[in-house]
Amino acid sequence: MKKLALAIAVATAAAASASAQAAEAVTFDPSLKLTYKNYFWKQKDDASSPKYYRDEWVQALVADFDTGYVNDMVGVVVTAGFANNLKTKDDTSITNLGKNSDGEATDISGFQQAYLKAKYDFGELALKGTVGVKKRGYELYGNSGSRILNASSNGVDVSAAYKDLTVYASQITGASSREDSSFSNDLTVNTKRDENTNALISQDKVDHIRILGANYTIAGIDFTAERLESKDYLAKNFVKAAYTFDLGNGMTLDTDVRYGEAEDNGDLYNGTDDKYESSYYNANATLNFDNAYVGFGYNKVSDGDFETDDSEQGNAGTFNTTLSQWSDYNKEGERAYVVTAGYNFADLGLSGLNIDMVYAEGKDAKNYDNFGRQEFSSYVSYKFDGQLEGLSVAWLHVTSNADGVNKTDSDDNLKNRDRSNRLYLKYSVSVF
Repeated sequence: MKKLALAIAVATAAAASASAQAAEAVTFDPSLKLTYKNYFWKQKDDASSPKYYRDEWVQALVADFDTGYVNDMVGVVVTAGFANNLKTKDDTSITNLGKNSDGEATDISGFQQAYLKAKYDFGELALKGTVGVKKRGYELYGNSGSRILNASSNGVDVSAAYKDLTVYASQITGASSREDSSFSNDLTVNTKRDENTNALISQDKVDHIRILGANYTIAGIDFTAERLESKDYLAKNFVKAAYTFDLGNGMTLDTDVRYGEAEDNGDLYNGTDDKYESSYYNANATLNFDNAYVGFGYNKVSDGDFETDDSEQGNAGTFNTTLSQWSDYNKEGERAYVVTAGYNFADLGLSGLNIDMVYAEGKDAKNYDNFGRQEFSSYVSYKFDGQLEGLSVAWLHVTSNADGVNKTDSDDNLKNRDRSNRLYLKYSVSVF
């Protein structure tokens, strides 16, 4: 399947180039980038039931090839990656690699992207489209890039931009998760497996996920609206308005408000008798000054827990709020706030050094007694320049606590004392 899809993509691009060459000289600007990654992650939660541990040291090599737009019209993008185990403890929560039935980490490899792209301008009207497997990012759907190899999805995307208005649509029919070597799998939900053998018992197939959206800017205000429908499963709506105030003396204030809602879209979500709905609103402000920033955000969830997932493949569940941090603060009735701060050390001659910090807290979840959760995270990163340009290192530290006794379902009680450290090393080089 992988080889067939790639062969089709290459053959199509070659045919397009040959046709163009017959009429005029072919112009394009191809690029090839190689990236080496080395991740070391340790995580434990002694308070959860069962206890949770993660201990991974993995590496990967990723190749990104892009033809550019041949004659400024069509092109091909291919991303291939291989990830393997350096030292990972068995029978732990393995997340960067695959895992066999014995609880051992397994190497993964394959194509994370292979798609055709095209664009054409009719005066001020700009049309764009892609078809194939790629890492997608929308307001309500975004394939994860947080592991050593990216998740991806298979589908078609189109957009049309005219002056300050852009409309877009996407239909997704398959996906591959970040710890999976598959090129693309069916979209499924409600999967049940045997606890001892992991053998598949049952699952439901989602025919497609469809996304429609628009962006519009007027008087400096950016408006976004998007709708997602996971066929027979969930439907979601999202709106956002953002504005930046210029305060003078190099200071700006970024503000935005967001509203999201989700509802049952058919028999695959909770069957026919259980009608589901949930909504949230989120307000944020971030003050930027010199090489620093401080921010504050508030979020409130109503009607039900906000369901982030749209299918089980592609790691694309999206809770589009600033209270989607290490935890998603998405419980019904939960009121949560977040404080952020960051600094770039350019004034000290270290423009590649950044530190970002987050503190978040949630309370008042409707279906819990003694509910509360807090987290603190820090992310320190450094990008080298000069002869070491392309090399970067980073350290993520997270402390996350949660407590709560569910009033009706003891299986949904919360008690977590999560401690996580992740070290990242990346080196990228442009071959051409």
